[in-house]
Amino acid sequence: MKTTLTLFVLSFFTAISGFSQIDLMVAENNSNMSMAMKMREMELPAFTGGQEAMATFIQEQIKYPALAFKQGVEGTVLVNFRITKEGKILNPYVSKSVHPSLDEEALRLVNNMPEWIPASQNGEPREVAYQLPIKFEFRN
Repeated sequence: MKTTLTLFVLSFFTAISGFSQIDLMVAENNSNMSMAMKMREMELPAFTGGQEAMATFIQEQIKYPALAFKQGVEGTVLVNFRITKEGKILNPYVSKSVHPSLDEEALRLVNNMPEWIPASQNGEPREVAYQLPIKFEFRN
């Protein structure tokens, strides 16, 4: 029986789609007239090349740890980090652990990622926090 590893980057793909996020603030004056005011326009950070490029990068770079494979351990590791104004990844850490060897592999993947396209607010680059789910799963 042939066992293959498939990898899914979860809701990240739908949550981070490169579209702008706009927050509106509604102000009311004494005459009960409402006025919508654009507070901020936020462009979320993106992996260079987009979501498909990130999926390809992970699929090509991931190595299922032998111990976790042998023990049949599967699950989703959540890795948190900051993306600087320059697009560099800072201080990655595991916020949801599955198994020490899977956690280590998820951190290795994030640490080896190329620079990202940074987030921007009103056209200015911004440092932001980011969470990336990495799913380790066997498929027959």
